[in-house]
Amino acid sequence: MSLQVQWREWNLTGLEISQIHFDSRVIFNLWFQERKLVLIFGCPFTFHTAEGVIWECDGEKSETLCPLLPLYFRPASVFRASSEGDCELIFEDGGRLSCSPDEKYEAWESHGSGDLATACLLCGPGGGSPWG
Repeated sequence: MSLQVQWREWNLTGLEISQIHFDSRVIFNLWFQERKLVLIFGCPFTFHTAEGVIWECDGEKSETLCPLLPLYFRPASVFRASSEGDCELIFEDGGRLSCSPDEKYEAWESHGSGDLATACLLCGPGGGSPWG
């Protein structure tokens, strides 16, 4: 018997990328008034542009991060996470950031506040449900 992958979604209407932070991780902050979502990628992730271009991004390889700069002030629409440990941040224009689990490291984490408080998740090594 195979288990169905389950996705949970959070509506981000009204939020945009308000800050991008680079170190060995890549951190995206989206906030407005009482709502906030912080998405942290600790492992390589993918940026799919609205035009269909795919960029592999890695916080430990700064030369891969230039395509992310135009995301500053980009309106977001949905954040979603799967029971297998995948996540996606989807933008209003159809572009998206996506990350899959890593075998050794925490691939991503999210922190929400206000009506996004339930989006506090962690993708542990090897994947699996980020909501426990």
